[in-house]
Amino acid sequence: MNVNVYEMIKDDKFFIGSYPNNFAVGRWFTVEELASKDWYEIEEEYLEKYNPDEYEELELGVFDVDNESGLWRGEYDVSELIDKLVEIFTTEYYDVDLEIFEFTQDFFDEMGFSAYEVAQMVFFGNIKSWGDEYIGFTGAGNFESYTQSEYEAEALERVKDLGLF
Repeated sequence: MNVNVYEMIKDDKFFIGSYPNNFAVGRWFTVEELASKDWYEIEEEYLEKYNPDEYEELELGVFDVDNESGLWRGEYDVSELIDKLVEIFTTEYYDVDLEIFEFTQDFFDEMGFSAYEVAQMVFFGNIKSWGDEYIGFTGAGNFESYTQSEYEAEALERVKDLGLF
């Protein structure tokens, strides 16, 4: 299955700045801003706007993340973060091992199972609700249904497995 990781992280924000004299200096950046900038633009903005008095800075880095996607872990070097965001933006779709499909009549038609096979896979499977939006397979090859939030959680886990962050 192909997943657009950029769509998953586009609402995340990153505080980039420094802590001279125990005071946070910098601002929040969106993913879109960072993916369209390079390190030198950020450094220039920081020096002009947020450090006009040329305080001695400890470090210019990513100190805080509004982790809406739930994917980011730890601290990041600004230039490495920008490179990673550009890579994610330009790659668009990553192939993840997630065999979950929309729970529709088309799914059953396209899979080509006989009525007997479908009945058996439902009986031995885990269909929690006929109103669930997604369907996949258990480890034994029977049907399993997923709500929207369960589907999103599974996709998030598969993206974490990619080791991008």
